This record gives sequence, C-alpha cells and structure tokens, in this order.
Amino acid sequence: MRKTLFFFIATFVVAFLTVSCDHDKHIISSGEMEDILYDYHLADAMAQQADGGYAKNAVAYRAAVLKKHDVSQSDFDSSMVYYMRHTDQLHTMYQHISDRMQEEADKLGAGSTGGVTAQGDSADVWNGERSFVLIPNEPFNLYSFDLKTDTTFHKGDILLLNFKSDFIFQDGMRDGVVMLAVTLGNDSVASSVTHISSSMASSVQIADNDSLGIKQIRGFFFLAKNNDANSSSTTLQLMSIHDVQLIRVHPKKTPGQQTPMTPPGGRIPVDPNLPDSERMRPQMMR
Repeated sequence: MRKTLFFFIATFVVAFLTVSCDHDKHIISSGEMEDILYDYHLADAMAQQADGGYAKNAVAYRAAVLKKHDVSQSDFDSSMVYYMRHTDQLHTMYQHISDRMQEEADKLGAGSTGGVTAQGDSADVWNGERSFVLIPNEPFNLYSFDLKTDTTFHKGDILLLNFKSDFIFQDGMRDGVVMLAVTLGNDSVASSVTHISSSMASSVQIADNDSLGIKQIRGFFFLAKNNDANSSSTTLQLMSIHDVQLIRVHPKKTPGQQTPMTPPGGRIPVDPNLPDSERMRPQMMR
C-alpha cells in the first residue's frame, strides 16, 4: 500500500515539475523582457512620428521588436500575463527602463535646466525623480511629491509643472491624471488638475494671484485603471513620465505708467500750439 501511495505521489510531482518547466520555457527572463519593453518604447515613439497613422505603425514596429529579439507574440503575451501578476518584478523592470530613458534624454540635453538657479527670477525647484514609469496596478500607479518652500519663494510667485508623457498600451483607455496643489499663506489651498492620454509635452500652472505667499507644494501623477468589463488586465499598459521640471517664476513688476490725470508735479501739460484763450482756461481733462 505504501509503495503504491509513494508511486502516485512521485508520479504527480514529476508531472507537476514537467508542466512547470514547460510553462517556464515560455516566460521571457526579466532581463530580456526589460530590453524588449525598452525597444517597445522606442518603437512607439517612432510610430507617432512616421507617416501612415499611429495605430498601423505601432503594430508593425512592435512586431519588428519581437522579431529583433526572436520572441513570438504568444510568448510575449504569456510573459506579460506572468509579470502583470508579479508586479514587483515588473515595476523593477520599468524603473530600469525609466533610468535608461533618462540617460538617453540627458545625452541629448533634455535634463538641462537652462542654467537657472534657485536664486534667480525663474528656477527649477523640482526635488523628485526626473523620470519614472507607472502601471495601473497598485501601488505602482501613483507617484506623489511634497515640497516645502523657503526664502527663495516670493509672494505672487507662479509655478509651472512641466513634463513629457509617453504611453505604451496594447489595449484599454489611457487616463493619466496630474495634480498640482499649493498651500498659501492664509492656509487656503489652490489646486490644478489635468488629464493626459497621449504622448506629449504638458504643463500645469498655479499662480499666487493674491500675493499670499506659498508655504507648501504637493501633487501627484496617477495612472487610472480601466474598469471596462471588456478590457484585459494582463496586457501591457504603461505611462512614462520624464523631463519633469517645477519652475518657480518671480513675475516682473512693471512700473506704473503716468496718465494725463496724474502727471509729474500734479499739473497736466498744455499744448503750446493752442490759442492763448484755450491755454488760459482751467486745465481739465479733455
């Protein structure tokens, strides 16, 4: 009886390991998957710029990426199912991809702030990551930031949150949300929210219009999950945010212009070409 039981257990273990090994053969390694996803990003960027329409180009360019890496569409899809269920590994890959994208941007000078300093009339005061990637799965769908101001901030300042976005979606609705909020000198809060759904350069602006002073700056980048019943939860859905800048601007004060009602010395100048009768009249606004 014991020999029979042992035989069945051994047979089950062997069968399980065989199926597992066969399954693992179709899972692309994290290192190779990272290279494929990075090339996917480049392919999407090329598809947007090429003639013929993005949708058609994206299919062709993505197929070229898989061919380059000698990977079938079915193996790629199976791997995406696996990594979407192991989001910690997927997020690590995306962070590496984000770092590579930022390195390429820096080589092209995209990371330059134009020489502005924190003491100038305009300055980049961003203290977070310049580049990051979000996926719809919690907690990797949110990037938040919090910045306390200092003496370099003045009353009446304007804030511009500038960034570039890229999306790599196999299917589903793209909905990125960006919020910028400031706590003012009287503890009131002003905020601005924008939605992004395509690869583009964007800007969110807030101004201290009442010259109350800005005490704190907060905000977030968020990739919303598609709740459509027909959407897939295991396909590639990625939003890349890069070249992030938070520009603080001291508006230049223009000197008040003198009007005929308030001339220097309080007198309205008289046209010397007027007749004497006109020049002798009490000076009133004509």
